[in-house]
Amino acid sequence: MKITSFLIVALVGTAIFTSCKKRDKVAPVITLIGDYEQVVHLNGSYIESGATAKDNKSGDITASIVVSGTVNVNKVGEYRKFYDVEDENGNKAATAIRFVNVVNDADYMLGTFMASPNCTGTSTTNYNTSITTSQTVNNRIYIKRVLFLVEDDPIAADINGSVITIPLQNVGTNTLEGSGTISGSQFLIDVMVNGSYSCTVDHTKI
Repeated sequence: MKITSFLIVALVGTAIFTSCKKRDKVAPVITLIGDYEQVVHLNGSYIESGATAKDNKSGDITASIVVSGTVNVNKVGEYRKFYDVEDENGNKAATAIRFVNVVNDADYMLGTFMASPNCTGTSTTNYNTSITTSQTVNNRIYIKRVLFLVEDDPIAADINGSVITIPLQNVGTNTLEGSGTISGSQFLIDVMVNGSYSCTVDHTKI
């Protein structure tokens, strides 16, 4: 009888002690390494900086972080990387997010320009044109209109520092090639149309 009473007291005591233990409800904390917002050059490379995670009970749980999300360095856009972790008691940290912006280095050329042409043996008038940039090729721009050529068939050009290169290309029923230079908010191009008609066109940003 005494043994039975002792067992009952011991079991009750254990139950009370166990029920008094508080379950860990504190979530771990994730800290990004590096900037939460990053810029990557189009056609360049993205290097994952990673993150760290600390838990009030387990300490450093960085190795348990799960990283998701992709960055397409060959397409202009804003991408997101997500960092998640939970501790041994199932407490989940607030998701950390890194924003990665893939940009065309020629974006400074975006805008509307007034073009002033000077053509061999022909009188021409000023006109407006605009520049957009490629979504897939870094430092490539598109000039909406060059001289009398069709506006809906933009001319592709590549930028290397302050130099513009217009490779030989078909524009509607015409061919065009040329080169030029950039100076501040202006650029100058020398173009050859259909292999014989040459013009120098000065462009000033509006």
